[in-house]
Amino acid sequence: MSYEVYGPFMPLIMLITFIGLFIWVLLPQNKKRFDDAANLPFADDDEEQEQKNGHERAHNGRDEK
Repeated sequence: MSYEVYGPFMPLIMLITFIGLFIWVLLPQNKKRFDDAANLPFADDDEEQEQKNGHERAHNGRDEK
């Protein structure tokens, strides 16, 4: 198959794909998953704050001077 055969259908395929993804993103049952994924970069910050606020870090055998 060449571009002349399937080429004219590419804008239609791209439009259908875009509309499908748009609907999938806006579905209410996906909101929690997307919110959790959006907060992943901040998960390490929470763990570091817990360690600084009272939990001691693991001792690696060396004393700080």
